[in-house]
Amino acid sequence: MLLRIWRGFTAWRRGRPFWAGLFVALGALIILFPPYANLKLGDMVISIQTLGGVSALLIGSLLALCAVALWVAPKFRLAAGIVTVLLSLVALVVTNLGGFLFGTIFSLLGGALAVAWTDAPKKPKKSKNSAESAPGSSTEEELPDSPEPSSPETTQRVQPT
Repeated sequence: MLLRIWRGFTAWRRGRPFWAGLFVALGALIILFPPYANLKLGDMVISIQTLGGVSALLIGSLLALCAVALWVAPKFRLAAGIVTVLLSLVALVVTNLGGFLFGTIFSLLGGALAVAWTDAPKKPKKSKNSAESAPGSSTEEELPDSPEPSSPETTQRVQPT
């Protein structure tokens, strides 16, 4: 039963930018954490509750929303990735160096992965043995695709106005 659950999770994970969403969610948590954590060093309490805290709440929650969007609706991965990159760059300036640089770095990495992700299946690689077996044969990779010459009937010319 556990194996079936793991295989279902793997199939779900491969159909969406899972790692991009994970990095964005981690960056959002890191950006959200410092302004609302009261850290104690001996008798001294460190609390960062200023305008950076309000902007950290806004930017962190928007980054978390982008992470959920990457997992739930992978067709919006390009928009969510671009918004993630922009928000993480804004967080660098506005919120305590974007979670002390770690939140910004994780969010930028997740946004870049989201923009680069595709659900197109990979093409199988051709084995080197098949090319070596026939020394005089040429493969498609060696021959460049030359466009067919266009005839004057199919060419359209635009006249300046």
